[in-house]
Amino acid sequence: MSDLKRHAANSLKSLAWTSLFCTVIAFTTQTIWPSSLWEHLAISFGYGYSAVISAHLIAWLKPNFSLREINIYSLLVAMVLGSGNAYFWLNKYEKFSHIGSMKPVVFLGFVFTVACFFYFYAHEQKLQAQKALEVAKRKQSEQEKALILSQLKQLQSQIEPHFLFNTLANINALISSEPKSAQMMLERLTDLLRGTLQSSRQKHTNLQGELDLVDAYLSIQKIRLGNRLNFTIDNQVEHGVTLPPLILQPLVENALQHGIEPKEQGGQITIRAFVEEDDTVIEVLDTGVGLTAGAQHTGHGIGLDNIRQRLLGLFGEFASLTIAEHVEGGVKATLRFATRSLDGIEEVLDER
Repeated sequence: MSDLKRHAANSLKSLAWTSLFCTVIAFTTQTIWPSSLWEHLAISFGYGYSAVISAHLIAWLKPNFSLREINIYSLLVAMVLGSGNAYFWLNKYEKFSHIGSMKPVVFLGFVFTVACFFYFYAHEQKLQAQKALEVAKRKQSEQEKALILSQLKQLQSQIEPHFLFNTLANINALISSEPKSAQMMLERLTDLLRGTLQSSRQKHTNLQGELDLVDAYLSIQKIRLGNRLNFTIDNQVEHGVTLPPLILQPLVENALQHGIEPKEQGGQITIRAFVEEDDTVIEVLDTGVGLTAGAQHTGHGIGLDNIRQRLLGLFGEFASLTIAEHVEGGVKATLRFATRSLDGIEEVLDER
């Protein structure tokens, strides 16, 4: 809406309230000076409309004026025009035949004009100031969000090489000792890298895509660890879920490197995705050494912190990551999203 249209809309709204107020004043003054109601309406409207219209005109023509300056000038205009209008209607009566006899009318007109002006126009200005403050806060929030999204993109780039370097190191360890297994792993890695690189170039992915990537990763690790690693992936989420890329991969790497690998007999990694009331939940469970023993090994503190920052920046309080001891031994990492917050995340990620 243009400034002219906005001022016009505000003026019409003020005039509507002023009309109601002036009508009440006219009935009040008629009880003091009994005469034609139309005369009281004409005088009351003269003061009220002069105050409000002049205030809006001054505010529009002189946008640099302060509210105090607008109040003073519009009040002066209202007293001059309103009193002149009142004299026009009342000079036919003997007791108001000369200007000096208009003092009671002018005094009451001043009181009513001040009341009309400050109760309606000044209150409206206060509301407009509040709206301007809300707009400023919204712009500041959008700027802060843009900054966070820019930081999130840098955080995502930290996760990608971390995952790739670890996978390549695992393959390198098998080349000399188990060449056939290394060859098979390289074949699987080709598929894995294709999916990883595609995911890293995308602004968003989906739950099934993340699970497919994890399945390829664990299949490679299964070749390396043999019977020491078993894994299952159970996706019970029927509707499509959009996620930030590589949000699940670091959790699976943690489960493997800090839970399963340090344990002599190995263990099981279970990944479950399901809906719980209004939340979409993804769990990564392992039967490894647990948090206390796992803390002794160099790990992915940066990766987990990055995930938390990404969740905070994208979802706020509507998403969380928790790491806890699993009741059956090992560790359970839980990603929890308010399902309604996932509906618009694709548009948010596209803005990055």
